[in-house]
Order: sequence, then C-alpha cells, then structure tokens
Amino acid sequence: MKNQVINSIKLGIFVLTGIVLLIFSLYVLGKNRSMFGNRFDLKTHFRDVNGLVSGNNVRFSGIDVGSVADVLILNDTVIEVTISVDKKMKGFIRRNAIATLGTDGLIGNRVINISPAGGDAPFVEGGELLPSKEDVNTQAMLQTLRRTNDNIAVITEELRSTIHRINTSAQLAELLDDRTISANLKASLIHLHEATQKASALMTEATSTLALASEGKGTLATLLTDTTMAQEFRQAVQQIKQVEASAQRLANNLDQMVASVDRDFNQGQGTVNALLKDSIMADQLRQTIENVEKGTAAFTENMEAMRHNFLFKRYFKKLEQEKKKAEKEAAKKQ
Repeated sequence: MKNQVINSIKLGIFVLTGIVLLIFSLYVLGKNRSMFGNRFDLKTHFRDVNGLVSGNNVRFSGIDVGSVADVLILNDTVIEVTISVDKKMKGFIRRNAIATLGTDGLIGNRVINISPAGGDAPFVEGGELLPSKEDVNTQAMLQTLRRTNDNIAVITEELRSTIHRINTSAQLAELLDDRTISANLKASLIHLHEATQKASALMTEATSTLALASEGKGTLATLLTDTTMAQEFRQAVQQIKQVEASAQRLANNLDQMVASVDRDFNQGQGTVNALLKDSIMADQLRQTIENVEKGTAAFTENMEAMRHNFLFKRYFKKLEQEKKKAEKEAAKKQ
C-alpha cells in the first residue's frame, strides 16, 4: 500500500513536469525563440512602434533572423526595442545597419527590418544600439489616401458643376455659333503667325549682324572700330548741340520780343498798338501800300513797253538768247 502511494506521487510529479515542459515549449515556439540555439541581443530606439509587441519577427535583408525580445518605454518620445538575433548573423550585421519598422503584408503584424548601410563599420558583438529610421506606416498611408479621396471628390463635384454651367450657358452657345468670331480669330492667328515670322527673320538678321560685327566686318563693326568715323560722329553731335543752343537763344529772343509786344500792347504803347488802334496811321499805311502797288504796276507796264520799243528790243532779245543758252548748258551738265 505504501509503495502504491509513492508510485502515484512519482507519476503525478512526472505528469506535472511534462505539462510544465510542454507549456514552456509552446510558449517558446509561440515567441519564435530557439531553446537550443545561441542568440545575442541588439537594441534600437523608435518614437512610435505602431503596435509592435514581443515575439514579432526581425528580418535582415528580408530574411527572418530573430524576434522582438522586449519593448520598453524610456520616456514620452523614446521607446527602446530589444531584439534577439541568431548568433550566426554576427558576421553579417554591422553597427551602422539601419533598423526600420515594417508590416508583414499590407495589414499583417509589425516587423523590424534591418538594412545594411554600407561602409566598413565593424560587425556587431551583442548589446549594440542600432540607428533607426522612422518609416511610413499603413495608418498614415490610409489617412493620406482618405484626404486624397476627399479632395478628388470635391474636385469632381466642382468639375461637374462647371460642365453643367457650360452646357446651360446661352451666351457660350451664342459665342460658339457666331461665325464672325471664328473668322476674326482665324485672321488674328494668321497675323500672329506673320508677326512671329517677321520677328524670327529680324532676330536672324540681328544675329548675323552681330556675328559680322564680332568678326570685325560690316557697317556696325565699322561704326564701333573706325576712329575717324567716331571723331566725325562726335563732331556732328557737337554741331547738333551748337544748333540746339542757337535755337534755344532764338526761342528766348522770340519769347522776349513777344512779351515786349504784348506788354506794349496792354499798356497802349508800341508800333503794333499804334497800327491796331490809331486809325489815321492805319489809313496812311493802307494808302502807302496802295501807292506801292500802283507804282509796281506802272513800272511793269513801262518795262513791257520798253521790250517792244525798237531802241531796246535788240537788248531784250539778246538777254533772252543768253538765258536760253544758259538753260541748255545746264541741261547738258545734268
């Protein structure tokens, strides 16, 4: 009886131990840990782990090399993640490798991706802090996509409203049906094309002229390099300035004369005032002009009579022959 009790106790202890070992094995397998393999730990810091938990996979260049051992909050902006990596990866992971957060699929579990950074940094030994890089997470992408969809919806609605206003606009329909506007627009385009061609030809000619000038050829080069012509140009400019000064003096004199006449006229003095206001002098001036006209007419009649007088006829005939001879010589010279 006593041996039976002892055997029952031994059996219970054995079953209990087996159950504990089974539970521990299942736990280790669930956390993706190796009970017999050697591992070493590495650490990295993130601002936001976006749902990362212990047991999530760790990948190096896309290959599963370990799992997340612990997630610890250091402060309100830094979260420390401890990862457990296979010991055989010591010869591949360098200390400057970059750790980023990723997703196993589109909406799967979070994973840590370790990417080589290049260079000749030493390999990790265990316990090093890897630099990290914040990556775009799925939630941020979905929020951005939602805002984009909202904007597209607004733009589509505005476009639909604009097209509706265009389709229902009587003024636009009248404008499109007006053939005169179409003809005017066509003529404007033709004129614009002609103007563009002329501008292109002008630019080509200007380019050619500048090219000749740079080679020391052409009129422009002569104007720029001929010192004699430059001197003549300066002299011409100086003469123009002198003429301008003379014209200015003449204008000043005229202004003074007009001012003097205006002043004398307003004061009732001067010759102009006398001619305009003194009736006697005005009559005398008219009489003098009439006498001059009569004398001129009488002189003309006397000259015509002398041309027909036999005493002076030969003289006037000689004058006419000399005049005709001079005209013929002038015509030959031309």
